[in-house]
Amino acid sequence: MRALGSIAALSTALTLGICAASALAAERSVRFSGGNGVVLAGTLAMPSDVDAASRVPAVLLLQGSGPTDRDGNQLPGIRTDVLRQVAAILAQQGIASLRYDKRGMHANRSTLPARRDELPSFFDWSAFVADAQAALRFLGGQPTVVADRVGIFGHSEGGLIALVAASHAQQRPKVLVLAGTPGRPLGEVIEEQTAALLERQHATAAQTRFFIDADSRIQSEILASGRVPADVPPGLAFFFPAYLGPYLNLKSVLALEPAPLTNEFAGPILVINGAADTQVSAVRDAALFSAALASRKDGSKVFVPTGVSHNLKTVANGDDPGLEGPMDANVTNELVRWLKTAL
Repeated sequence: MRALGSIAALSTALTLGICAASALAAERSVRFSGGNGVVLAGTLAMPSDVDAASRVPAVLLLQGSGPTDRDGNQLPGIRTDVLRQVAAILAQQGIASLRYDKRGMHANRSTLPARRDELPSFFDWSAFVADAQAALRFLGGQPTVVADRVGIFGHSEGGLIALVAASHAQQRPKVLVLAGTPGRPLGEVIEEQTAALLERQHATAAQTRFFIDADSRIQSEILASGRVPADVPPGLAFFFPAYLGPYLNLKSVLALEPAPLTNEFAGPILVINGAADTQVSAVRDAALFSAALASRKDGSKVFVPTGVSHNLKTVANGDDPGLEGPMDANVTNELVRWLKTAL
């Protein structure tokens, strides 16, 4: 028991040391042109010991769904700092990174179209993919970055964007890290999340059936027309805001088959899916990625750490949402080890 306790303490200390290592990253604000020329604001993080003569590998960091900022937060309600922590971890290992706010949000609010009828095309799925591809080019073009040693780390829905952007980019990344990323179509995941939320709220069988049927109808209409119907129940409005029809429509994110899409990317892929993730299933989603990557001989791997949340944090108990604190030590160690080999 003493030996196990010493290992656990060492592992925890390593994680705390890395996540407190922001001083080891020289960060600066940057702006670059995304899809359709939309200007995007972000943070470029370099290892602090990089000088003009240095060249280092780099990773583009893509956040999850909704109004999530470049650090992985939806303030004031949700603060995870997951991407800020990843940037600090990478910097300590001599790896640069770029993270940026989404179009029309946070530091990019001024780019939001004034006319409501322009919002659907502005928030089209292809626009977010184009933004990621532009960010990848910008990062690879930095004078201190080795252009052919640039990867993408996508968290949650950011992993879906990473898969599509990597498969169709002129400048393809060397590696992909998909953290908490669905392996099934997003529509199935939304239905599962809705059912789980209703169960936690102790909904009746009739209430559950109403919302599950409404979810199925809404998704079918979006896939058929590219428009969100006008009669979305208030309980589902979070998943289906009116302007996101083009983002969710056919041949877009709602119908995307993520696991098979890995076959369109030739480089190594690391999938991280916490066993305590309540938003993406380690059993169903990670298993699909495992099957898709099973024949790879390039170091691709699916990592399912126990007691880890969707936001890659250690979960203390069943009631812990796993939002706060440093990144889980096992996740940190695996990410560093894998990137050191693959990138």
